[in-house]
This record gives sequence, structure tokens and C-alpha cells, in this order.
Amino acid sequence: MLTLLVPILVLLAAPSPAPSSDAPAPSPLKEIGRVQSVSVCSAIVVHANSAISSALDNDQDLALVINRLRTTDLDDSTEIKRRNGMADLSTLAGRIRMSAASGWAEIKRLRTMAAQTAEPTRKTELKKFADALSGAIARQRKAAVDLDRMLTIIDGRRAVEDVDGPDLGEQRAAIVADPNRVTSSSIDPGLMRNPAGPPAPSRVDDILRTVAEDFQSRTQAILSDEGTAADHTLGATTGC
Repeated sequence: MLTLLVPILVLLAAPSPAPSSDAPAPSPLKEIGRVQSVSVCSAIVVHANSAISSALDNDQDLALVINRLRTTDLDDSTEIKRRNGMADLSTLAGRIRMSAASGWAEIKRLRTMAAQTAEPTRKTELKKFADALSGAIARQRKAAVDLDRMLTIIDGRRAVEDVDGPDLGEQRAAIVADPNRVTSSSIDPGLMRNPAGPPAPSRVDDILRTVAEDFQSRTQAILSDEGTAADHTLGATTGC
């Protein structure tokens, strides 16, 4: 399993520090109109709620990703089930990335509004809200990108294994010579193969479980950023 595990661990190395377990629970992130009724700038609320919705949607999809990583069988299932499992994970990663892009677009608008706001307190609070929510969405997107890379590694390894055999010849050489068929450009493809022969057997499911636990640990930092954003929603939308 080492030939497959090493690049996965490199991919997951140096995760963002998680909040201390002794810290108070972060405030729950909710859409602004559902928290309280206050005097607000409607444009700020519309864009803030859209950004919040993106983050909350990603929380749900990331929870689904973690569950799939803990339960999907890519070692003993039929080829159809393996492909469906890979496709399911890829779909979730794509949804998180698309939602993150939408959320960042709204955050960009909020930062522009903050820069144009004359009221000092609201300017400061709106910027802090946007910065914190941007941090949460960036962490969510990073998980999706890492998931995509992991799937590329697994798929590339299977492609190499499929052509390893008596007539290995130019087929395997072509795959090894093209790193994009094996892994992302940021990971050394040399870690993916055994130059002396076919890759050693591995348990892909063990990799999925390792990544699931890593993603679970990342949710603490995401919730912390969302809690910081929640703490600034009132100041960012009051006094217009």
C-alpha cells in the first residue's frame, strides 16, 4: 500500500491548525433574516445570505464526502460499483468547488460594499464577516481539490495496473511517461510506481478512511471560521 499511500499523505500534509478543544463552541452560522429582525441594508443582506448559503451547502456536501469515504468499497466491489463510487465522490467535489466559487463572488461584492461604507463600525464588521466566511469557504474548497487529486491518483494507479501484464511494453511506458495520467502536477509521479515492475498490491479503502479522518479534523477550523463570521453578522447589517 505504500506506493499509493505516500502521495496521498503528501497531499494531506500540513493541514490548517484546528481550534483548541478547550475553546468555546463557535457560534452557529445562519442566514441573517432568520436570526433577528433589525434595520439592515437590503443589498448587504442579500449578498451575505448568498455567501452564507454557499458555505452551509458546502458543509452538507463535505459531511456527505466524509460519510462516503468511510463507507465506499473500492477494493472488493464490482467494477461498476467502483466506478459509481468514484463518480459519486467526484460529483461531490465538483459541487463544493462550484459553490465555493459562487460564495467567493458574493464575498467580493461584500468587500466592495465595505470599502464604500462610510459608517466606521459597519465597515469594520462587514470586512471581518467577509474575511472569516472567505476563510471557511477556502478550507472547504481545499478539501474538494484534495479529494479530486486523491481520485486522480487512485484512477491513475488503476490505469497502470490494468496494463501491467505479459505484454506490458509501450502501453505502460506511455502511462508512466505522462504524469497527468497518474497524478496532479503538484505530486511527484515517481512515488506512484515501482520502476522494477508492477505496483505492489494496496488497499484503496484504507486510503479513503485515512482521508475521511483528515477531512473530519478540518471541519473544526471551518466551523471556527463560520462562527467568527456569525459573530459579525449583526454589526455588518445594522444601522443602515
